[in-house]
Amino acid sequence: MEAAIVFSIIFLSVAAMIQEAYYLHDTITGRMILAETMEKIRYDGSGEAAAVFEGEGERDGNPRLWLGTYKISVEQKAQSVTGRAGAGDWEGSIEMKTFYPELFLRRYRALSELGRGADEAGD
Repeated sequence: MEAAIVFSIIFLSVAAMIQEAYYLHDTITGRMILAETMEKIRYDGSGEAAAVFEGEGERDGNPRLWLGTYKISVEQKAQSVTGRAGAGDWEGSIEMKTFYPELFLRRYRALSELGRGADEAGD
């Protein structure tokens, strides 16, 4: 009799751990797919491409192991890109600044010129 109780507790514990593993898998990969989709949209920037990338993200996210149907929506603003993803009772969102490569290049050039000036002065 005691063995039946012990084994039922063990089996229920293992089932709960497997369920939690599926939930973690779905939420983590859901956020990763959302982040990848947003990066693609940030770098491409055009409105038509955003819809294509959203569709690719939803296709990559379905089917979820535990949570069900995966949905993505991305909103572009002048200075940021906001993405929301959801499946079942889980929902996640990420906000990223818009990518401006020319700003990075100007800053890099200014820093490299500052570095050269310091080397020439003997500092």
